[in-house]
Amino acid sequence: MRTIQAVLVDADDTLYDTRSAMHAAGAVAAAALWPDADPDRTASAGVRFRDDPEGHFSAYTRGEIEFDEMRRARLAELAGWLGQDAGSDLWARFEAVYEPAFLGGMRAFPDVRPAVDALHAAGVVVGILTNSSARYTERKMAAAGLTGLVDVVCTRDTLGFGKPDARAFHEACGRLEADPAATLYVGDELGPDPVGATDAGLRAAWLVRDGAPDPRGLRLLAGRDAVVVRSLAEVPALVTPTSARFGTGEGAR
Repeated sequence: MRTIQAVLVDADDTLYDTRSAMHAAGAVAAAALWPDADPDRTASAGVRFRDDPEGHFSAYTRGEIEFDEMRRARLAELAGWLGQDAGSDLWARFEAVYEPAFLGGMRAFPDVRPAVDALHAAGVVVGILTNSSARYTERKMAAAGLTGLVDVVCTRDTLGFGKPDARAFHEACGRLEADPAATLYVGDELGPDPVGATDAGLRAAWLVRDGAPDPRGLRLLAGRDAVVVRSLAEVPALVTPTSARFGTGEGAR
């Protein structure tokens, strides 16, 4: 078995808690912009904004629309769901409230820096592969106190395509000067992360921080070069050449 040369990690909800920040900031922004909207819906506006029921983020990932267009489309959907008018100045007003609340609520998970430090100490290069934009990823990393953490940052807009497109994984490996077959990808979203990575010829770790892994997800990972981890603290142990958990399905039970 080849020693792992590099580790690629997802960013949102892998390095920092984007979900909680979006939920809280969306509720704050909705209450400020639409004080007469249904209060129950206003309180869950951040959940709706993140869930993106119309799939605009997926369209952005596929390269069909650009980042700002995607964000505006999600906001227009949210306004309609709340029964509010999406006026021409809505985006600017939303951003003025949402962004400070979102970035102010961004928190890195406590296992992130120790894990990356341990990988670097073992001589393993570490990069980020995210479907977010370069500018926004930089802002989130700064807000979470993680600026300069990794060796390479690859984003959908800098690559021109996003996960689970195999080209995204291969290009990120190229920028780390690592063989995909000797690269481990770590992320929390089943399809774009461990499934996409193993389809592209990488090894993978599915990060499940809370609760039990979904049985369907475990079935999808069976037989792949993938394991389940509950914390990034488990990742440094996976870079050793004696790590026999890969390719057996044992880590995905």
